Amino acid sequence: MSQPSPAFQLLHHVGRRLLLARAARALHIWSLIAMTLAAVAVLVVRLAGLLPPEQQSGWWLLAIPAAAGLGAGLFFRRVDRTAAARAVDQFARTDDLFLTLVTLQNSAGQYQPLVEQSAVGVAPRIVPRQVVPFRARRPLGIQAVAVSALALLLVLVPTLDPFGRVEAATKVQQQKKQVEQLLKSVRTRDEQVSREVQAAAERQQKIDAQTKELMAALRKMKPVEQRPNSQVLDSQRQNLNQLWKQASSEQVREMLSQNSESMTGSQRGQKMNEWLKELQDGRTDSLQKELEKAQETLKSMLNADSAEERKKLASELKKQLQDLKKFSSQKAGSKELEKSLDQALKALEAMQQNQSGKQRDGEKSGEQGEQNESGEPGEGESGEPRSGDGELSEQARQALEESLKLSKKELQELARAAGDMKQLEEALKTLQQAEKLNQQGQMDGEECEGCQTLADYAEKFRKKMGGMGQNGQAERNEPGGMMPEDASDPEGYKNEKSRSQIQAGKVLMSIKTRESATEKDFDPEDLRKYENTVQQLKAGVDAAIEAEEIPPGYVDSIRQYFDKFGGSELPAAAPGTAPAKP
Repeated sequence: MSQPSPAFQLLHHVGRRLLLARAARALHIWSLIAMTLAAVAVLVVRLAGLLPPEQQSGWWLLAIPAAAGLGAGLFFRRVDRTAAARAVDQFARTDDLFLTLVTLQNSAGQYQPLVEQSAVGVAPRIVPRQVVPFRARRPLGIQAVAVSALALLLVLVPTLDPFGRVEAATKVQQQKKQVEQLLKSVRTRDEQVSREVQAAAERQQKIDAQTKELMAALRKMKPVEQRPNSQVLDSQRQNLNQLWKQASSEQVREMLSQNSESMTGSQRGQKMNEWLKELQDGRTDSLQKELEKAQETLKSMLNADSAEERKKLASELKKQLQDLKKFSSQKAGSKELEKSLDQALKALEAMQQNQSGKQRDGEKSGEQGEQNESGEPGEGESGEPRSGDGELSEQARQALEESLKLSKKELQELARAAGDMKQLEEALKTLQQAEKLNQQGQMDGEECEGCQTLADYAEKFRKKMGGMGQNGQAERNEPGGMMPEDASDPEGYKNEKSRSQIQAGKVLMSIKTRESATEKDFDPEDLRKYENTVQQLKAGVDAAIEAEEIPPGYVDSIRQYFDKFGGSELPAAAPGTAPAKP
């Protein structure tokens, strides 16, 4: 294969550089055109308020180089040998020598070798980069100025809103973000509730098993075996206390302590009292019906034919949800249930605002004669649907439906927790009654063979304890009964028990006298401090029990202990004894 002549090699190099130069020039020109169009678009969009700021993202700036490349490719002229030959002849002033060489290559004639020989002799003296030099400094400077001007327009030109489009679109975008976050929160909580349901079911099985074990232990007890009975009861109490701590929560304890008759005087208050009473018993029949009624109202609202009917049903649904939310916050005390109902109200509000915006846009379109033939609402002034309206409405509907379903689950779990705590408290109270009977030698399991539940045991123990005397002993009229204690003092016995002042600290000194103490023997300031200290101790008992989460089995004895202290009156002193004085 013969090597091409130097003349044609020169033309090839020059043609390639000329091709690159033309491509760069075309890309430069079309880039300026694209940036000019982008600047005009920025001015129109910003000053006319066609798009909200959230939708004016910079991703569309990538379209500038794409548009420039597309324009340069469509309108680019390719370079042939003739153009390269003209460029060489023009640079080297060879009087169209290379142009003649290119055009006479395929023609007949005896002078062709002479032309080629002349071109070959001239070609080594011509440098291709001098024929077609690349001068990029000036185009790059122009490009930098154009980019800077476009950037300044993006930064400095404000977004005006002469037609109210920006405000409407911004509001839709904000609502859409809120509904998306709300829907995400509802689904996350729903997963947590599913896990809590599984844990609650396992706890319920343990409570039932422990209750059955307690009843079996009570059946086996005999009056003469007080010490073994006490050990068994103590073991059962420890197990029940452990389960009580697992099932106990502050909100459930507050709910169980609520008065079911506190809201009276109105039908709404009576309804909430009934809800609370059922919930304290571990039932949610009325509340479940109310939630199902709200779901039916939602379905009717979605299927309503007219805007007026839809608005009326939305108002009814809002009232139902507000009643349930008020009950959850003021009565049930469940923050999770209150939050799920609040999320349902927010989703309903988003649906109402979206539908109101569609209705207003439809009225404006009807006034301007630009509404579509179907007459569907949801169009703007130009007859175009507002961006995100359909998606927002669908997400709000999903959030509302899922919030109502989550509220039903929260309510079921609250009722389950209340039932568990009530069952455990009844078991602990029954256990406490059994301990009292056992201390008096009256605990006989054979007497309650027909008892099937702990309630039967509690009733049996209550009736049996009703026949106990004031001192905790059974009343006996038959011979051999216990004789009452003789409090007489034949030998002149004196009670000299010291009663020291109760205070938060240590007793540094006490003084005893042989005569009876009266109010005159006390310093008024010390007496006032004593009374204040006792009042503070008694007032702090309930708070301490609540803070330490004392199981119900120990609450009565603790309160009875502190109730023995006097409040505002001076404690009665035995004759010959004076209270301690710091």
